[in-house]
Amino acid sequence: GAHVIALQEVWTQGARTLLGAAGRRAGYTAIWHREAAFGGSGLMVLSRLPISRPRFTAYRLAGLPQRPRQADFYGGKGFVSLELATDPGPVTLIDTHLQAGYSGPTGSDENSGIRAGQAVQLACYIRDLQTPVLATGDFNTGEGADAYKILGGIGGLGDLAVELNRREPTCLSPHPYRPVQAPESRIDLIFARSGRDTRVRAIALERTYDRALEFAGEPGAYSDHAGLLGEIELIPRPAGEPPFAWPAPSAAALEHAEFQLHLGEEAARRRRRREMGQAGGLLGAGLLVGGSAWKAVERRRGFLARLALGVGGLGFVAGLAGGAGSQWVTGNELAGFAEVREILARPRPARGEPVRLRTP
Repeated sequence: GAHVIALQEVWTQGARTLLGAAGRRAGYTAIWHREAAFGGSGLMVLSRLPISRPRFTAYRLAGLPQRPRQADFYGGKGFVSLELATDPGPVTLIDTHLQAGYSGPTGSDENSGIRAGQAVQLACYIRDLQTPVLATGDFNTGEGADAYKILGGIGGLGDLAVELNRREPTCLSPHPYRPVQAPESRIDLIFARSGRDTRVRAIALERTYDRALEFAGEPGAYSDHAGLLGEIELIPRPAGEPPFAWPAPSAAALEHAEFQLHLGEEAARRRRRREMGQAGGLLGAGLLVGGSAWKAVERRRGFLARLALGVGGLGFVAGLAGGAGSQWVTGNELAGFAEVREILARPRPARGEPVRLRTP
């Protein structure tokens, strides 16, 4: 079996307890997860190899709190980085779950800028590492998409499925847990990058946990996403040879990341204008209804007048709260884009030089 298992969307304590107990029975004695369901990330790692230096990093751009049906913000988006002890040396494993895509009022994905910002934060973190890296998870991005380009062009990550020509969708259709017309997609990925002293070579990749099941006569599955089982080889640097080096971030990827951050900022401003307009409408309606109701009260119209006055007051308060909330949310989101842009602008080594950056 696999040496390491990286999971996403393990939200409840019951699920973590069940998976942890099953993992220990199968020899996965090193287990990492966060405790909270609300804001806990849903990430979980089970390993037969010793793990050390676990570090969870929250994404500075973590979703839209005013969209509770999307739920990403409340899940606590981020990534965990931990070191696996192997015979050739430590390997950094990263488990993550990037922002999902949702259609906004115009029909386009209103979260693409947020997801690009998350990819920038993750890619820049990876460039600071000198160990070999395996980055796994639900990236909610496909080959050639914005976040995918950023992860490869800035983080130096290679997609095992591409290297091995093993591209297969991980979101299948038809599927009992997905809408009937949902298209198939390949958004669950295993990326790899060599380290300073150890090279990574892709050996095999296969899709797994993808067969149909039945529960109490109803169709089911292990998950709404299939799993991936990857195999790599770790090749130590021969004695006397210089450390392995990898190219600096590509100019095209840096420019693309800057442009996506700009688009994300513009989307946030448009969303604020739209929400402020809606809040203003509620304020105006509340004042109008409340004013009419007050006149009715003065004329002793009784119950209906008082009801209208209450409705008007609720509309006024809702508009006021909505406007204030939109200002705060968008201000925080724009500050997040600014912070991610600062991360992107940090000095980097010249092309072809060994990476000499801080250890996390």
